[in-house]
Amino acid sequence: MPTSRNKGIAILLLDAENLQLTADMEAFLQSRCSYQITYKIAFANWRVLGNADQLLYERGYDLIQVPGAKDAADGKMIAFGCQLREFYRKAKAVFVCSSDTVMVSLCNCLLQQELEVYRVVRQDTQIKISKYPGDNHVAVFGKKTATTTVAATQSDEPNRAALEQQLIDIIHDVGTDKKSIALSILGQEYLKRNNEPITKALTRLKLGGDFKQFITNSKLLAVQKVNKVFKVTLLEM
Repeated sequence: MPTSRNKGIAILLLDAENLQLTADMEAFLQSRCSYQITYKIAFANWRVLGNADQLLYERGYDLIQVPGAKDAADGKMIAFGCQLREFYRKAKAVFVCSSDTVMVSLCNCLLQQELEVYRVVRQDTQIKISKYPGDNHVAVFGKKTATTTVAATQSDEPNRAALEQQLIDIIHDVGTDKKSIALSILGQEYLKRNNEPITKALTRLKLGGDFKQFITNSKLLAVQKVNKVFKVTLLEM
């Protein structure tokens, strides 16, 4: 944890098109570093991510818009990170939050600036953090969930229907053309409205714990990957 003796600061760089972080996840990252996370910068083409920019801005992020071209967020984040010392002279540590392997080049560039580097990646429902390079100790946030499809029982159906309706209402309110929304934004909006992560709600209601699998099993919603982003779409009935 940060102490008064650690006068340097930590920077968090987030590819928001590739990985989403909750406030609890950020707190977990902070617990792994002796420097205070003082600046958080997120990169994305915000026009395709619903209200993700607003949600991150409210949590203290600086937002950097990138073009709609493929991998534009990667390139902008790498270019920015390789000049980090010019912008943040007190920086001592950097969190590189993206599962893309191309971010290894950014990690190496940050090492050349004599910074502590932490890689943050998502694997299924877990967030994993390790000190770069060569740290075999990987800290994990979140529980690994089974992806096996389980048939719904009759007792599950009321809970399933109620939760599906909440998600449909969110899509109608904030989704693109009221028909689709990024899976991550849907989860964030649910958290904002219910003060409970969607995965926790699924577990509490005995509907599993995997949000994407819940959508996959739904007869009212569909999920597909579009340009590295999972999109949830209302099905025509």
